[in-house]
Amino acid sequence: MNYKDNYSKLLEHEKKTITKDELEKLLGFSDSEELYTAVSQLQAAGVLQPVKNSKTNGNILYPVFLKYKLCLVQDDFSEELDEINALHPQLHYDGILHSRPAEYRKYRKELRKLDSYLFFRHTSCIPVSRKERSFEIFSREKLLDDTGFRRLLEKLNLNQETLLFYDTPEYCFNDFIPEKKPEMTLLICENKDIWFNIRRRMFEDQASEILGTPIDGVVYGAGNQISEKKALTSYTRFMGDTHVSYLYWGDIDRAGLNIYLSLLKNNPDLKISLFKQGYEEMLRLSTHFDIPDSDDKRELMGDYSEIYKAVSNAYRDLFKENILHNKRIPQEIITYADLLKIMR
Repeated sequence: MNYKDNYSKLLEHEKKTITKDELEKLLGFSDSEELYTAVSQLQAAGVLQPVKNSKTNGNILYPVFLKYKLCLVQDDFSEELDEINALHPQLHYDGILHSRPAEYRKYRKELRKLDSYLFFRHTSCIPVSRKERSFEIFSREKLLDDTGFRRLLEKLNLNQETLLFYDTPEYCFNDFIPEKKPEMTLLICENKDIWFNIRRRMFEDQASEILGTPIDGVVYGAGNQISEKKALTSYTRFMGDTHVSYLYWGDIDRAGLNIYLSLLKNNPDLKISLFKQGYEEMLRLSTHFDIPDSDDKRELMGDYSEIYKAVSNAYRDLFKENILHNKRIPQEIITYADLLKIMR
């Protein structure tokens, strides 16, 4: 980086003094020789004056004082102000750019592209994702994630609403929802096979009821991923004003029940309940199998009493017995052939 670049960087510093650590961060130098060379140039030009009682860094070869006074020659920014005056009216909001010509200089290229976009965007422009809009305007898909530039846009009152973009949810789950409705019940499946099979029945046969329970879609929970903090809340928020309730269906083992408990704990504002009909069907089928021990050796995570109560009396003791003896009934006990019978 040359003298001019270093000087431009110092224009961003708002205080009259600057420390060695601040210089390293602002100029981007961690190497002692590079920092010494840059500081020497700026000192020779009279831009930096050492505060001598601050002492030096102790480096004999490349001594740098721990503190300097800044002596910057202020630019009249006449060229930048002329350019700002010619920008789209939305970029004149509250005189922000006129009062911050240094910021305009820093983001000149990007703001001129934004100016062109505002003048020529189509009137029927529809919302797209943040990265899509960023690439469309600036040919850089991550620019709207840049903290400094984003703050400037916020000051200019240019936000998601005015630039018509949205943020995709932090957590994206594989789902199948044939039709978005004002109110929906979505079934969360812990495992991929049964999620795929339910999706197949909904897609190929327009099935919308399983074991007598209507569902509007199915979501693949991907094991523990669904239970990460606020993951499901983020996914639900992305649906907008739709009122969504969830049914959870996973393996009958400690790990599966722990996922459900974490799901409730990490998404307290959502309506989530156990898909009791699915668990009862798994328990019914399990009586025809030699059920294996779980390979998860963790102890019981908490109180499962409310979970046990979710199933009917006819299956409650069997449910408890499998969990207490650390057994595992996988969702794969219900095959696609079974779904042909229990879904319609």
